[in-house]
Amino acid sequence: MALFSIICAILTVFFLNYAASQSQYRRLEYKYSFKGPYIVLKDNTVPFWDVGGHAIASDDQVRLAPSLKARKGYMWTKALTSFEWWDVEMSIRVSGNGRIGADGLAFWYATDRMQEGDAFGSRTSWNGLGLFFDSFDNDGKMNNPYVYVILNDGRKVFDHEADGVNQQLGGCLRDFRNKPFPIKVKIEYYHNVLTVLMTNGLTADETPELCLRAENVFLPRSAYYGLSAATGGLADDHDVLSFITTSLHDQSQERSVQISQMERQKLEAQFRDYNEKLKAQQEEYLKQHPEKAAQHQQQQMQQQGNTGTQFENPQDRAFRQIFDGQQFIHLAVQQLNKRIDEIIGRQERTLSAVSALSSGQGQGQVVAANAAQYNQPPAAAGAGGSVIQRYEVDQILRTQTELQNALRDIRAFSADIQTKITNLQHVQSQQPASYQQAGQGPSLTEVRDAVNNVRQDTAAILARPQPVASCPQPNCINTLWFGAFIAVQTVIFVAVNLFK
Repeated sequence: MALFSIICAILTVFFLNYAASQSQYRRLEYKYSFKGPYIVLKDNTVPFWDVGGHAIASDDQVRLAPSLKARKGYMWTKALTSFEWWDVEMSIRVSGNGRIGADGLAFWYATDRMQEGDAFGSRTSWNGLGLFFDSFDNDGKMNNPYVYVILNDGRKVFDHEADGVNQQLGGCLRDFRNKPFPIKVKIEYYHNVLTVLMTNGLTADETPELCLRAENVFLPRSAYYGLSAATGGLADDHDVLSFITTSLHDQSQERSVQISQMERQKLEAQFRDYNEKLKAQQEEYLKQHPEKAAQHQQQQMQQQGNTGTQFENPQDRAFRQIFDGQQFIHLAVQQLNKRIDEIIGRQERTLSAVSALSSGQGQGQVVAANAAQYNQPPAAAGAGGSVIQRYEVDQILRTQTELQNALRDIRAFSADIQTKITNLQHVQSQQPASYQQAGQGPSLTEVRDAVNNVRQDTAAILARPQPVASCPQPNCINTLWFGAFIAVQTVIFVAVNLFK
């Protein structure tokens, strides 16, 4: 029964949040936001923000406190908020060399600004909200790193030594130090309900998990957003990569709000000025970093839909196929040359053996000499001299047939390539000369010459004279010696193939 009640409560909260999200209107507040890669202007200032202390602002992040001892840094918005409900999404990264870090980072929504103190780089008494990412265990309870929220009306003093344990509204135990990816934090304040969600930083695309949800939270209607960080005896780098503020409005309330024409023109002028400054800063950055100019230009070409470098035209594809075919023919001719050289070597050894037999040398010496060339033991004189197997003769004939088929395939492939070249010549002759761009591939003349060279090499290989064993005159070999020679050659040929 208790489990059923819990499930019903969870489903009720889910449907209420879903209904609230469907009935609210969201609007980006750029005066309370910043994000890389162009955070700072040319004068090293962040638009609409004030930076102080040891904070260092760069193009892609703001380092509130560096990894040095006793450092404090902060940044606050210049203008008060003009909306009641809001949503803040920020990305932070806290990293250090030690196993334990200090002190931590804080998010502020307060009525006072730019005041340095001992509460993570800001004052210990404030009017509003403080969200703290505490790295160091001051109270010795072994419960850090810890994320918690403290509400203050300006009359309480933050108890830093006890980590504000008696002043906390709520929190969660999360290890946010030295993660492979930045920690994404979402803080939402809507209809007096405060919700804090954050990721673990273990993956790039991670769904934020609930850290804190509190109802009946009453914050000042107008306040400043702030960020601060501090280090002590131990030190970490406290970086903020982005800070995006969104105002939340009811659909009915948003429809009733009317912006005057003068206010609209003022906002459009501010937007144009800011956009021009941003473009000027971008051009200046590209001039100072020429290695990134080419990459930026390529990205712009892709965004404009320039597909010239993404697809190849039919002629380039045909040329590539022709040269791939030429490379295949070249490799096939090389392999064929190796095979023919092996066959010629074997025939020369066979002719020398036949000559030795006809000159009167003993059969045992010839067999031993041939076997020694292949590192095989010599066969007996009468073991294979009187019998030759039919399958061995068929194997020799099949090898010759395969060679002839390979040569015939090469001829057919060469004729196919010649046909493609003729078709390309016909197509190219019908197109204007300006269609062909320099540097896209070799000309048709070079392709024709290369194919003719391949054909000439193939014809030369086919026309190469093959030595043929002939009986010496006047003493011709008889049938018995010829059968013995064929048997010995077959045994050696099979042994070599098995050895390979």
